[in-house]
Amino acid sequence: ADLCYTLCSYAIKYDGQSSLLSTQSFDSTRKQQLESSLTQLFVDETKTKLPDSCSHSDALDPVAYAIPTFQMPNSFLGRPFQFQSDKDASRDLLLAAVESDQDMSVRLSSAYLNLTPRLRSVLTMFGNKRGVGAPYVLTAGAMSHGFAPKKQTKSMQNNVGIVDKIKSSIPEAFLTLVKEASQSIIACGGKVLLYERPGWTFHAKGVWITANDEDSSRRELIRDPTSVVSTIIGSGNYGARSEVLDVESNCVIVFNEHSKSEPIQQSVANDWNNMCEHSTVTEDLENRDDVNNLSTIVVQFMKKFL
Repeated sequence: ADLCYTLCSYAIKYDGQSSLLSTQSFDSTRKQQLESSLTQLFVDETKTKLPDSCSHSDALDPVAYAIPTFQMPNSFLGRPFQFQSDKDASRDLLLAAVESDQDMSVRLSSAYLNLTPRLRSVLTMFGNKRGVGAPYVLTAGAMSHGFAPKKQTKSMQNNVGIVDKIKSSIPEAFLTLVKEASQSIIACGGKVLLYERPGWTFHAKGVWITANDEDSSRRELIRDPTSVVSTIIGSGNYGARSEVLDVESNCVIVFNEHSKSEPIQQSVANDWNNMCEHSTVTEDLENRDDVNNLSTIVVQFMKKFL
């Protein structure tokens, strides 16, 4: 709520005119004031609510700790903000899990799978560390993709323009990115899954980190909810656009192993498991034919902007 209030207090009311695009609408002084307000919100220790400051009877034994994150594109100020960005906070959490003495696994969901080399490198550390743990990645299949082409009448099919052709090639182009990600994820013992459900569009994003997973035939599932040690919820899509171009805000949840947090952990585990029930493993992507020339062009565009 505080974040929404802060952003809205600096927002510019759109008047329907081109004046909104004027560089004078948000000058450098106003940008720095916004940065100062956000820094106070995310860094000021007086705003941090610790257990000792709470009056609730369970204050000394919280079920979890919540760490809000935020990031603005570097282009906004011409430099990074003066506090840790969302992408760095998320990566630090993953690195901490890799370096843990426990056997950690990570599960990541992204509606538009476009893993950056920076993110892919830390995901593959899970499977490569002493041969334990693994990364599991879930994304949209062609049927449930946000850019899946709509059904068209025969007359509409005869009048397809270049824009429509590009849009219809996006799901196929994304499968090419999925295939690229699969090669490194599968190589370290993980899995990449495609969500396919008739009538449904997949737009889920998040991270689930578990400890000491049970060995089973479907290792991607979270069998024991108490194994969930942390999760990330929020707006991040874990792709190039999300890291470089978008404003993002997430919340890192770290569960307290000494508290009664199992009901919440069960709910978090169910979110992941329910999506897996409508997903298939992408092993067959290795045998797919190369995509057409248009899709190849779209892939190069998406790597930078989606």
